[in-house]
Amino acid sequence: MPISPPTRRDARVNLERILTSARVVFAEHGFEAKLADVAKHAGVGVGTVYRRFGSKEELVHALFQSRVDEVSTVAAQAEQVPDPWDGLVYFLEHTCRMMSSDQGLRDLMMNGRVPRTDLAAPRENFSRSLAALIERARRNGSLRDDIEPTDIPAIMFMLQATNDFAAAQSPDLWHRMLTIVLDGLRADGTQRSTLPVAAMSQAQLDAALQARRCPTS
Repeated sequence: MPISPPTRRDARVNLERILTSARVVFAEHGFEAKLADVAKHAGVGVGTVYRRFGSKEELVHALFQSRVDEVSTVAAQAEQVPDPWDGLVYFLEHTCRMMSSDQGLRDLMMNGRVPRTDLAAPRENFSRSLAALIERARRNGSLRDDIEPTDIPAIMFMLQATNDFAAAQSPDLWHRMLTIVLDGLRADGTQRSTLPVAAMSQAQLDAALQARRCPTS
């Protein structure tokens, strides 16, 4: 008996499986992931993935457009917060939280190797929004006047390194570190925030250090 060709419903199901798996794979591995990794996770042949997306860049674009829109929405919301300092904090907390759980989004917004030129624009928008928030907070005196927009991505890289180091033991530790850093960015250094997450226990720290010494394959 001849095998029936795939139906439109089959194609839709495969597309959803591919996109769902791509979210998981890229969130965990970032842009280093391959289409073969996505196909394996989805339980389909790599040829099926290539029939829907001619390249990894096309899949990344389809997958991350909605996430990029979320970052743009956060930036717009931050600029509407009446207090400039609170607006800057809102922006940093929300974008760091999004990136902490999504390596692919982190690569897109902060990595120099963007896999497709039309995805470079969101990163430029991110930089413009950040510069506007920085200038606004400096003007009203809540942010140290020697802080530049280029300082913030460096801080975010530091926070993501914290996340990479401690995620298995304390997945929200980046938020504690961000709060400490924000207190250092205030123009008035006497005001101290309540830290939102507990420090790592010694056992958690030891486990995180052990994981770095003995990475699993």
